[in-house]
Amino acid sequence: MEKVSVVLVGIGGYGGIYVNEVLKPENEKLFRLAGVVDPFPESCRRLGELTERCGQPFASLEDFYRERRADLAVIATPIQFHTENIITALGAGSDVLCEKPLCGDARDIERLAEAEARSGRRVSIGYQWSHSEAITRLKDDIMAGVYGEPRELRTLVLWPRDRKYFGRGTGWAGKIRAADGSLIYDSVANNAAAHYLHNMLYVTGGERDSARRVTGVKAALARVNDIENFDTSVIECELDGGARALFVASHAIDLTVNPIFDYKFERGRVTFSQNPPPDSLEGAGGYAVGHIVGVTDAGDMRDYGDPFAFPERKLHVAAAITRGELPSPVCGIRAASEHTRLINKLGEDFSIGSFSPELIREKNSLLYVEGLAERLISVYDGKKSDFSDMMK
Repeated sequence: MEKVSVVLVGIGGYGGIYVNEVLKPENEKLFRLAGVVDPFPESCRRLGELTERCGQPFASLEDFYRERRADLAVIATPIQFHTENIITALGAGSDVLCEKPLCGDARDIERLAEAEARSGRRVSIGYQWSHSEAITRLKDDIMAGVYGEPRELRTLVLWPRDRKYFGRGTGWAGKIRAADGSLIYDSVANNAAAHYLHNMLYVTGGERDSARRVTGVKAALARVNDIENFDTSVIECELDGGARALFVASHAIDLTVNPIFDYKFERGRVTFSQNPPPDSLEGAGGYAVGHIVGVTDAGDMRDYGDPFAFPERKLHVAAAITRGELPSPVCGIRAASEHTRLINKLGEDFSIGSFSPELIREKNSLLYVEGLAERLISVYDGKKSDFSDMMK
């Protein structure tokens, strides 16, 4: 099998996942490390091994391309750098795997699409669920009409995040804009839980590299942490074709509920949870903890597997595209752009509220709102509409 030469752009934080995968001994036959790029490489635990393999890190992607070339650029930089990193890599003749989201500013979508078309290379956006075998099989069935048209899709994610989380990196966490004015929109809906908001749009897209268009939005956004953007959201989308998609997520809670979804279609239902089944999923039929399960109205049950299995698969899919083994991205600019447009619309059209001070608690550097977790579960279950009465 032909080796793919790879440049790793951003080797700290999430970029460490790619570092670990490329450095696995069993992957030596798949990848050749052409170089690494990071202005602050000391944050990478395996810097010594990387330097031994490919020399000193480059401070910028432009510096790397002045000296070297790579078949595939793997970009794991802060959101505000995605656009220019992608365009630079394409211009130098590399395929691209860029971490989600596509970019911070929806106005960059057209530029990115034009740069991809001009270069003749391919861009993949690293929503790992979109690259998983489980979601691939599910989307194949949805596109084939197994369940009919989507009607109501619901997602719940409650992931507590403490002060350390919002102080990570170089100060961009929770920011709407960078110091130079470029858009970031870092939030629970555009970072940690972005995969699950995007997934509702992605699996209902009519083609492999597409997502269903959002035609209308209502949202309640709030924060308890000292950040610019929101850490709690209830987002209700109207989708092309009349379906409704509800996304409920927060970092400002003291209860962990890993991603749950319940997708209802014309002729069936698809559910997922890593948690014991809540009341709202009882009676769905075929429920399996940790697996996506679909049940048609005719009683046909399909187990799609675990969407969290092998999250590094996206790197191998991108490499397969570069080697010519796959014709095109499974989640590229086209599929990722709807999520970015939605995030921008939230920033432009909706204000961010604050919770009542008497409800705010702190535990081990975690700021949370008392009773919020239970309220958000009720919103997901359809028993409450939002958390407006908990605001100041």
